[in-house]
Amino acid sequence: MAKFAFIVPPLTGHVNPTLSIGATLLERGHEVAWISLDPTLGTKLPEGGKLLLIQYDQTDEEKKESEQYLDIISKKVVYGIDSVKFLYEEVLIPLNRHCYNGIVALLKTYQPDLIIGDHQLFAAPVAAKALGIPCATSVTAPAAIKIMNELPKVHEWEVNQIIDLQKELGFNEERSLATSDLLTLVLTSTYFFGDMEDLAPQYKFTGPVLTERRISCEFDWDRLKNAANKKILVSIGTTFDHDHKKAFFQKVVDAFKEEDLTVVVVSDPQLFEQWPDNFMVYQQVPQLDLLPHLDGVVCHGGHNTVSETLSNGIPLVVIPIAYDQSHVAGRVVRTEAGERLNFNRFKANHLREAVQQILNNPSYREAAQKVGQSFMEAGGASTAANLLEEAITKASKHEKPSKFLFVVPPFFGHVSPTLSVGASLIARGHEVKWFGITPLDNKHIPEGGSYYYPEEDLIPYQEEIARILKRQDDGPACSGPEVMKLALEETYVPFAKMMMPGLTRLTESWMPDVIVNDCITFGGALFAHKHNIPCVTTTPVPPDVMGDTEKSAPKIWEWQQNLIKDLQKEVGIHEEGIYIHSHKLNMVFTSQAFAGFETVPSHMKFVGPVKGRPNDAPFDWDKLNASTTPKIFVSLGTLLVDIRKAFFEKIIAAFKDQPVTVIAATPPEIFEEWPDNFIVNSFVPQSAVMQRMDMVICHGGFNTVNDTFRNGLPMLITPIAYDHFHIAKLIEQAGCGISIRYKRLRVEALRETVLELLENPKYRAAAQEVQNTFNLAGGNDKAVELLENFVQEHSTLASV
Repeated sequence: MAKFAFIVPPLTGHVNPTLSIGATLLERGHEVAWISLDPTLGTKLPEGGKLLLIQYDQTDEEKKESEQYLDIISKKVVYGIDSVKFLYEEVLIPLNRHCYNGIVALLKTYQPDLIIGDHQLFAAPVAAKALGIPCATSVTAPAAIKIMNELPKVHEWEVNQIIDLQKELGFNEERSLATSDLLTLVLTSTYFFGDMEDLAPQYKFTGPVLTERRISCEFDWDRLKNAANKKILVSIGTTFDHDHKKAFFQKVVDAFKEEDLTVVVVSDPQLFEQWPDNFMVYQQVPQLDLLPHLDGVVCHGGHNTVSETLSNGIPLVVIPIAYDQSHVAGRVVRTEAGERLNFNRFKANHLREAVQQILNNPSYREAAQKVGQSFMEAGGASTAANLLEEAITKASKHEKPSKFLFVVPPFFGHVSPTLSVGASLIARGHEVKWFGITPLDNKHIPEGGSYYYPEEDLIPYQEEIARILKRQDDGPACSGPEVMKLALEETYVPFAKMMMPGLTRLTESWMPDVIVNDCITFGGALFAHKHNIPCVTTTPVPPDVMGDTEKSAPKIWEWQQNLIKDLQKEVGIHEEGIYIHSHKLNMVFTSQAFAGFETVPSHMKFVGPVKGRPNDAPFDWDKLNASTTPKIFVSLGTLLVDIRKAFFEKIIAAFKDQPVTVIAATPPEIFEEWPDNFIVNSFVPQSAVMQRMDMVICHGGFNTVNDTFRNGLPMLITPIAYDHFHIAKLIEQAGCGISIRYKRLRVEALRETVLELLENPKYRAAAQEVQNTFNLAGGNDKAVELLENFVQEHSTLASV
């Protein structure tokens, strides 16, 4: 059994989730302690838990400092970004500075196997570094992670504050330790968190943890249960106790005093001389026991209250005040589980109308139940405990880093997912390189990785490469067999031959443990087979896009086989068999359900879409944020240059005078002028933009398809060539979009179809079902797990 130590600030919302996780660890026979400044925490700990109280031989001034952190936040009137500055400068930095020596002393005595530091108590990982103890992080406010993308300048300022304090405490590296590289527990679901492109694999989503809370307080259960009307809870948590509190609750009284509702209020009963008869007012309530009896909740956006409410499938009205609450409110609205009001501007009638909306429109409860289901599937305290146990094992192994070489074609749609997986491998300490036959801008390569372009070896092939790439524009005019000939005979086979000299040169100086070849980059797999290097294949599209030609077109299948065998002989492989793909592991970047496979070969693993590749493309976020109309993302990918202008002429004709905002991913210079309701960029930060969209129009490029359904958005797909028609068929089978062949695309039909997709909820519901299959497939975490296990298995076999 192991010893765990939770290091927590004196803030209820940060402590409560650790009690649930700690209780689970205690039930499994582990020792669990909590390190805190709060002497009252001992009464709340689960049975068997131990309080290690931070205390000193204090002067009166030091004692006063310790006590002030228990209520300093509640007395300050502060909003928005100012609240972040206040939180760091007046609370977190002095709190961490004050706690550090006490934490170190207690850890030296207790000697835990693993520390779990709260993400705001960043003295904990500094102490862990000083003592050589493995450290994980618990994140009770996921906005602290999302701020990296949503408010990068604010995040940079926060990191600098943390780094300065770390140096003061003796850790001199220029990086923040606030979240652990070993394990960071994010106490929500990926669905409620929303997408984030560059999130490292050590971030694990457990869902909220709600099971353990020892609270003893008076409550009139008979009155509540006997009330025949609808019941709501109104609470603004434990961290707001200033003058504005009375004004807030006066609006609550005015909103509901004459309504046919039972209103449970968490506040000081003495705040008013008299409360309305339909109000039940308590200083404290048994919230977890109470929630199943309620129909709605009004709160400030505290993450715990929102999580507990949604876990019960109850809709909310959220009125954020400060700190991370605006972000939480945004996620409630984005998941359609509630309404949002402005704390400083709302009137009693606004509150009354918003509450009636969530109580009487069943779509809010349905959306809340969907979030609640995602919480349940994430696993809660049990998942968190499993991950903490695994972290101890992982920390004790000191796993040897491996070398991965991704061999990629000159098509960015195939390169992109490898960049995401590579970034996750680098974050795990592995060495990663990419190999290709055309230059790739370093801005696309994750920090710590490198791209190898064998320029000298490719000099004889420059004209041929340019001709092959230009030839891809002929795809829309080709028949099915002609497309197959263009792909195999004119593209994949010659590219494979060109790769061999460069791969030889690279591996003479840098020998990978694994070659990871894209499914159309035959050269990588053939080189690996010839040189006995373990090989994995990545497939960024559904694996049967070409159909089963062996059964449906045996002559074509025979031609394919002969073409590949001739290629293999030309590169020096003479044995029987086909070696252009790995027969050990093929990772497919979609879900098995969406691809439509009931059974698959054992080496084929569907990992779902992956994310995390660098993308710092500039974008007019201000214009997007100012838009109040439905937002449509339109992309034609990077290959189909010749038809680009004609395609976007139709988009402009359909939507230039419509109440929509169109985000067009295309070079702006193809037209002299664009309509005012268009935002046009050659390159966009697609994954970030997708989170703000209402639907997508695209040709069927699979990266855009994945980004679309990873965000649960409906799609109008206009298939043009290659695998687009197969993907369009999958989309229509799933019910998450509508297909119109590009050659049949007319302006009026385009406009009508978009209106149907925006207004008919069945398409978004189906898209969210696909989104769920993507999430369950595992994404980056699953891909990294498969690759690390593959290396381990093959290094073990090599040593036998």
